[in-house]
Amino acid sequence: MLISSLGFAQETWDLQRCVQHALENNLQVKQSELNLELNEINQQRNLGTFLPTLNASASHGYNWGQTIDPFTNQFATERIRSNSFGIGTNLTIFNGFQNLNSYKQGLTNIEGAKADLDALKNDIALNVANSYLNVLFNQELLKIAESNVEATQDQADRIQKLVDAGAAPEGNAFDIQSQLATDQASLVTADNNLRLAKLALVQLLQLDANQANNINIVSPDLGNIDALALPPSSQDAIINAVANFPQMRSARIDAESAAQGLDVAKGTRYPNLTLNFNYGTGFSGNNRIPVGDPVFEGDQIIGIVEGDNTPVLAPIFGFEEFETKPFGDQLTDNINSSLFFRLNIPIFNGFNSKSSVEQAQVQVLQAEYALEQSEQQLTQEIERAYADAIAAYNNYTAAEIALNAAETAFNYATVRYEAGASNIADYTNVRVRRDNAQANLIRNKYDYVFRIKVMEFYMGKGLSLK
Repeated sequence: MLISSLGFAQETWDLQRCVQHALENNLQVKQSELNLELNEINQQRNLGTFLPTLNASASHGYNWGQTIDPFTNQFATERIRSNSFGIGTNLTIFNGFQNLNSYKQGLTNIEGAKADLDALKNDIALNVANSYLNVLFNQELLKIAESNVEATQDQADRIQKLVDAGAAPEGNAFDIQSQLATDQASLVTADNNLRLAKLALVQLLQLDANQANNINIVSPDLGNIDALALPPSSQDAIINAVANFPQMRSARIDAESAAQGLDVAKGTRYPNLTLNFNYGTGFSGNNRIPVGDPVFEGDQIIGIVEGDNTPVLAPIFGFEEFETKPFGDQLTDNINSSLFFRLNIPIFNGFNSKSSVEQAQVQVLQAEYALEQSEQQLTQEIERAYADAIAAYNNYTAAEIALNAAETAFNYATVRYEAGASNIADYTNVRVRRDNAQANLIRNKYDYVFRIKVMEFYMGKGLSLK
């Protein structure tokens, strides 16, 4: 475990690795993959409806009391052992194209499951990107807090030397120490915020929470932020997303699947023709054959001579011993087979067919409305994203101007404070405004970058900070 932890600490994570790891380990993705697998398994069943069934059967039993032996057609009153063996096949020849339409619908459902999986992956990728940029934002805020502590510490050391030399009142040292304590508290807050941001990212990546302190996030070179440009309108992104985004594919596929389901339901109105073939044999303990030579048992009258009525006699021969016919001989002699064609014509079945068709028609309308709603929702999302990107750029530009003014004021306040021309309160107020301007610029910078990347994502350019 220690070796694994050290190995993890030495690794760096860029956005692509974070997204890939999240997609490979996210439980929702795994569930969606299982749903796709279930659709593929169901399609095997749909394919099987075109093939004949084949089933074998065997039985072994005993009968008591009077019954007709199925293999000798004789009455039997004693206990009889019987065996039967058979094999049968059944084939649907026609059932209103239900099997064909179910197969088509199964293929459509597989494509829908794939589209749902892709849509889920897109959502996860955007969430990871947002969380990733939030870590970068808090990393920069932490650097500012660390820089402030260093700068204040330098000021405290300088003022302490002046106080020790009697060139400054001791109160100045207390004031700067108070400011140092405030900056150190801000540093702790910034560090905690960074830890929380990393924890949120680690949870998205399905990693252990203990790894939040060790994960090393790569700070990409964002280049010239001002060079990032929005398209002139949101229409290109809308056209691309409506045509290619998986949630739109999923909605279109659902509408197609519903139409195919309607065809399946309509098939219940048609006649059903099936073929059935059975082949079997059996054994009966009542099937007995004589043993040994026949024995003369007397004569029997089989007729009379016309005229004098003289009886015509025939000898009667019988057997004293019988034995059950051998098992193998019976299996050979008792072979039987049958072939049937069955036609079922639906006339009235309790409104089942009618209800199935009407229900399928409603589902078609639901799917069509869902398609329209998905297109409308995606269009509105892109329009809001475009408006957010414009607002983010305006905020970023305003934050740059505000920071430049705050930096100028801070530099002037620093010179005045070091020269003793102002007190620590004035210096602190100016420094706080500068810090807030820096934090605001960083926040707006990453917000603008994220909004730009979202628009690029909608336009089909992928998700990357490069």
